[in-house]
Amino acid sequence: MNSATIRTLTVAALKAAATDAGDRVYSPRDWPTTSADYPVLLVQTPFDHKHSMGRNAPQFTSVTTVRITGRVEAFDTDTNNGAGLAEEAAEQLRLQVEQGVINSFELTRQTQQYKEVRSTIDVDSSGDSHIGQLLYEIDVEYFQGPEDFFPVESVPLNGIDLQVGMPDGTTKPGFNADLQQ
Repeated sequence: MNSATIRTLTVAALKAAATDAGDRVYSPRDWPTTSADYPVLLVQTPFDHKHSMGRNAPQFTSVTTVRITGRVEAFDTDTNNGAGLAEEAAEQLRLQVEQGVINSFELTRQTQQYKEVRSTIDVDSSGDSHIGQLLYEIDVEYFQGPEDFFPVESVPLNGIDLQVGMPDGTTKPGFNADLQQ
């Protein structure tokens, strides 16, 4: 288990959750988006923190922060309520993201806990439309042991050749064994 696996499981969970973004869940992807992309979810894992569990073996309680950026778009109607519509759409997307990630069986099965969840919503009206942006961060805790790190490189054992050192002029007893691979 590592942060890339957590990110992949999160993307799969969000695609399966049937959010308003549908299959527009991307990771990795360039962050600029346009009207044709909305609503959209962008997933990354910017922070990874490991807490050692002791001095002898490489064992860690690891916490990876999954950042999900959601973007929605709304236009003003005759009552100039575009900002409100964008905020409502972002709030709905937040609920869908939360339910999709936290209820993911595969993500829950492979991790220890969801340590902390943070989210913010911002609405920008500087363009022709109102863009609502959701920033949803969830800290996922999991165990990493020796098997999660690269194994020690070794040379395979092909055979054993054993000879006993004897004085000059005497027979040198020995043993040869070729091992099949």
